[in-house]
Amino acid sequence: MTLVRFYPQAWVNDYAMAVDPEGETLWDVGDVAAGLKSNSDETDGFRDHPNAPDWVREWRGPYYIEMLCDTAVD
Repeated sequence: MTLVRFYPQAWVNDYAMAVDPEGETLWDVGDVAAGLKSNSDETDGFRDHPNAPDWVREWRGPYYIEMLCDTAVD
């Protein structure tokens, strides 16, 4: 299991600034995330993951996704 957290942002004077989330920001992306780096092009696609909250999949502003943990489940 790999948990990720979504950080929504908005453009303010050409800078991406943190904004309040519109709901849950944490979800499990399964084993597909093994070895990926947080806040990278590699993790951007998790916004469209089936476990992502609806508001996250609909987010149109800037954002980043942090990898929180990678836990093997036996």
